[in-house]
Amino acid sequence: MVVCLCGGFALNCQDSGEVAPSEKEVSSDTDLVALFLRGEQYKAYRFFPNADSVAAGTLNGSNAHQPLVRVSMNDGAFSALNSGRLPQGSTFPDGSTIVKEIRQEGRTTLFAVMYRDRQHPLSGQGWLWAEYAPDGSVAVSIQSRGSGCVSCHSREQGVQNDLVRTFERQAP
Repeated sequence: MVVCLCGGFALNCQDSGEVAPSEKEVSSDTDLVALFLRGEQYKAYRFFPNADSVAAGTLNGSNAHQPLVRVSMNDGAFSALNSGRLPQGSTFPDGSTIVKEIRQEGRTTLFAVMYRDRQHPLSGQGWLWAEYAPDGSVAVSIQSRGSGCVSCHSREQGVQNDLVRTFERQAP
C-alpha cells in the first residue's frame, strides 16, 4: 500500500507505480514536493540541533517566514554536522534537504525548502529554493533560482553556515 497526497490529505491508495524521487533525481517542483511531503516524509527528519523546535521572531535582516518556524533536516544534511554545527569551511552534501515549516495557530501554513544540488541548472548558490503550501501547491518555484531567498540567507552568519541561517538560533 502507498500513501498518496490528494488535495492536501494523505490517503491510502493502491500502488500506482509512483515512486518518490531519490535525492539525486530532483528536477522539478513536483519532484521536490514528492521528496519531502508525500507520505509526510519530512516528519521523520531530525529537528535542527540545539535550536528550539518551534521558534518565534525574525533573524536580523529578515522579516520572512512569520510568525513561528520549525526547522528539520534529512539524514544527509544532519550527517554534515559536528556536535550540531557545520564545521568551519564545510558545506552540506548534495541531497541535503532542509525544511522550514512556517506555523500559525498550531498548524503548518507553508513549507520553505532548501535542497542541495550544486550541479542543478536551477540552483542558486548550490541550493534549490522553494516554498510550498501544505497541499503541495507551489508558492515559490525552484524556477526562481532563490532570487527572493539568497540575499537574506547571505546576511549575518549565513555565508559561513552554507546559507542556513537557523544556526543563528542555536543555543550557545
